[in-house]
Amino acid sequence: MSKFVIVTCAIFAWAFYEMSGGADFEPLERKIPVAKAVVEDVIVEPIIPVAQVADVTVLPEAAAATIGYTIIPAPTPEPEVVIEQATFVAETTSAADTVSVWKVAGDWVNMRDGPSTNYYVLETLPRGTKAEVLAVNADGWAQIRLLESGQVGWMAERLLSEG
Repeated sequence: MSKFVIVTCAIFAWAFYEMSGGADFEPLERKIPVAKAVVEDVIVEPIIPVAQVADVTVLPEAAAATIGYTIIPAPTPEPEVVIEQATFVAETTSAADTVSVWKVAGDWVNMRDGPSTNYYVLETLPRGTKAEVLAVNADGWAQIRLLESGQVGWMAERLLSEG
């Protein structure tokens, strides 16, 4: 049995050697990436290798034209956009603006990030937790806001009771 294993390994080694090129194998030539040189807010063409960029200090347009370079203006950077996170501000309600208070009717019900069980669980709510119903979709999922923390999430409408 050991002779069979040794012979099989030798055959596999020979097959790998032959399939990778054997004695005629020549590794591919390695290509070195090049960078564009930026001088005084302009891009200089043709492309100059990275090693030469440090040697370039000033290249006026007249000198660039005489040696065959094309001056291309550097692209202007795009403005940075900052999006601030909105915060929930509780407003005082008058008697006319009362909210309908609902309670969680099940034991330890998951409040989710979206209207299905495919969304992440934000919090697990115990029976009796008070919430305001913001919306109800056609699939029976209610978007709620917890009265204590103001956190918004989704849960099955059948697991809520009025009161």
